[in-house]
Amino acid sequence: MTPTLFRFLVLLTALSSAVVRAASVTGQIVDTAGQPVKHATVIADNTLFYNTNVIGYTDSNGRYKLDISRPVGTWNVTATVQIKYGDYTVDIEMIPTNPALLAGTQGGVRNFTFKPQPATPAQPYGSLGWVIVNSAVGVYDIDETKIELTLTPVGKLADGSAGRVIKGRPLKAAEGALLANVMWGTYRVTASYEGRPLQISRRPRPGEDEDYVWGSSYTGPFVKGFYLLKPALFLEVKH
Repeated sequence: MTPTLFRFLVLLTALSSAVVRAASVTGQIVDTAGQPVKHATVIADNTLFYNTNVIGYTDSNGRYKLDISRPVGTWNVTATVQIKYGDYTVDIEMIPTNPALLAGTQGGVRNFTFKPQPATPAQPYGSLGWVIVNSAVGVYDIDETKIELTLTPVGKLADGSAGRVIKGRPLKAAEGALLANVMWGTYRVTASYEGRPLQISRRPRPGEDEDYVWGSSYTGPFVKGFYLLKPALFLEVKH
């Protein structure tokens, strides 16, 4: 090997190493209003080596950067944000704009949005809180999936926001009629059926003796009960 060829190979190796070291994934996480989501957890998981990952967090602008140059292989990038409500903590998975794997030798950009998983008739649960509505005892002429609910936030919600007014119909689920993807917090709730207002109250949980007052609206927080692991808003309605 000539000295010139040797020097060329050394230079080529150095340049290749520099490229590998420079490989990274960057991106930003925002909510549905385009506002940055800070302190979200971003994980780049190596698909070739078991339990090998790089973990980072978004800054105050919702941005992050992870070095994925080592070890070799492709990387799956995911992001979550932790929500706390009372003694309940849940990690909400962010939605990627591009879910494709990344090559560690190239890096790339992966952005995410903080928005709930869609609730559908086949999968009515979404990824946030639930409002569960049942007809009062002795009421049989209300189709709960046709109830129009209006939820107005009272104070700050679990994500620290002031929230927004939510209007919607619940979907049929094993727990009853369920309106999904409501951020945990306190709400003022009204209900109507076929254009006419309903009386509404909180549904007493097993073991509770408290008799909740019926009225044209109900204001209260999400609570645990009915053997569910996460807090929900349990409501009853009647004419």
